[in-house]
Amino acid sequence: MPISKAIQPNVCTTQDAASLLGVSLRTVQLWVEAGNLRAWKTPGGHRRISTASVQELLKNRIPLEPVDSIPPPQISVLVVEDNLTLCKLYEATLRSWGIPIQLKIVNDGFAALVAIGANKPDIVITDIDMPGMDGIVMLRKLREEHVCDDSEIIVVTGLDAARIEEMGGVPSGISVFLKPAPFSLIQSRIQAIADTRMGQRQDA
Repeated sequence: MPISKAIQPNVCTTQDAASLLGVSLRTVQLWVEAGNLRAWKTPGGHRRISTASVQELLKNRIPLEPVDSIPPPQISVLVVEDNLTLCKLYEATLRSWGIPIQLKIVNDGFAALVAIGANKPDIVITDIDMPGMDGIVMLRKLREEHVCDDSEIIVVTGLDAARIEEMGGVPSGISVFLKPAPFSLIQSRIQAIADTRMGQRQDA
């Protein structure tokens, strides 16, 4: 197949390489990352591939592992909820979306702080009214220690605004929703993070 006319004869784009090799664009990108194809980026940020390295692959038919099967990056989600029925609903619903999620569920604020200390999540979904350390205390500790400043935090509670304020109020900048859980919103937030991660991997 012809190489794009705008590109020099000894250089091709990732799309050109994919066409020549008969593989997907994603496979070419991963082969570049693995060092199976020689490539660099232009000052404008466009990836260019050595045509010679493409021809070398075609000539030698080097066996390469099916890199398209490499799993996408996982999104870590921490659910803090003491209602066991709702915990099961969270797990069943989140796993049904087909998004690569690393899910952990704990039942109170103290357990959440321990879990966050071990592995900071991308998203925290928390109740407020829980035994032991409630959600308000937990969130304030997170803010004081700046542990999850770059994590998405969503509060899902059965308490009204007046009762939340009586308990000390939710720190600013945190979304608060009344139960039942807003699963469509949660899904869109998780998917957005997944899309961003995948884009960063492809542009690397």
